Amino acid sequence: MRRLLVSTIALFMAGCSGPGVVPMGRDTYMIAKEGSFTTFSGGSVKAELYREANAFCEGKGKQLMPLKDSSIDKGYGRHASAEVQFRCLDANDPELRRPTMESEPNMKIKFE
Repeated sequence: MRRLLVSTIALFMAGCSGPGVVPMGRDTYMIAKEGSFTTFSGGSVKAELYREANAFCEGKGKQLMPLKDSSIDKGYGRHASAEVQFRCLDANDPELRRPTMESEPNMKIKFE
């Protein structure tokens, strides 16, 4: 019984994870994650994703080039979450430059 309790607590403390790095096309990837019940900031989740994306690219011997990101803070009935889209590029690739991206808006209004 005690082993089950310890396993359950460890699961809650680890938080929810995402599917890992997902390919979106040539050298282009996406990673998403939902925070645990103790994570309040989508920015914190996003920072974790950037660390994971950077490690993924470094593992391929390449450099991280962010494309787009978005995050949502914890709210009533939802966990904090984030998504990062990126490329893994060679150090001499002309597309590798200082990122000039903007975050996706949390809310989109569609007029019909």
